[in-house]
Amino acid sequence: MFKSPISLLLAAAGIILAVSPNARKAVRKIAVKGTEWVLDMNDQLKAGIKEVDLANVLSGKDENHAEKAGILSTEQTHIDQ
Repeated sequence: MFKSPISLLLAAAGIILAVSPNARKAVRKIAVKGTEWVLDMNDQLKAGIKEVDLANVLSGKDENHAEKAGILSTEQTHIDQ
């Protein structure tokens, strides 16, 4: 029935969680702390991204846009069939 040691460990953990209320409380605490950590990291990443100066990236795009703007404004001749 069990083909790997990991499946045996998961089955044992499931049985322990089903039977023991103390185990469920411990897992709940760990899950809450993990979720709190992930949300804090998300907030830190968002704050860091807002602080990044994107002026160099935008200026490079603006130069490319200015060079190619003349190409788009001229009328192209179409092939008549």
